Amino acid sequence: MPKYLGCLCQAMGWSFGRRFSEARERDRDFILSINLKTINNILWPLFVGFLCLEFLDVYSTLIALSQGAFFMELNPIAGTLFSLKFIGFLLALVLKYLPAIPLFYLTFVGDKFETHPYEIRLVKFVALVSLLAADSLMLYIVALNNFPLLIRSFMDGLPAK
Repeated sequence: MPKYLGCLCQAMGWSFGRRFSEARERDRDFILSINLKTINNILWPLFVGFLCLEFLDVYSTLIALSQGAFFMELNPIAGTLFSLKFIGFLLALVLKYLPAIPLFYLTFVGDKFETHPYEIRLVKFVALVSLLAADSLMLYIVALNNFPLLIRSFMDGLPAK
């Protein structure tokens, strides 16, 4: 910050250091007020929902791939991997489920001896925000791109009356 701007701020009664300290304390109080039992009861269903949505996305991709030459993968990375046949598909599966590993850790990490109350609550808050974002994105992808295909595939599998 230029020297004259710092003098101007002090003359007007603005203290960035004081405001930063107040914001940091307010954030710390918010994180420490999080109830771990409640957030844990929210996190694991969100994680299971994420895994189910990932599975539905992969399943609908398999259905689309089995329909033949009319399928075109819009994701350029997945499209390139699918062109490698079975090995590429396995690699695409690994890449698809790779984000589940850190989300699993964030969801199920614990502090058995409660020696880090702030840090564990911060990790759980990050897990909540991350899982809400991941579930929302996957729900959008499955609902927009894959749900009609899944319904059509299910209806084709029902016996005729």
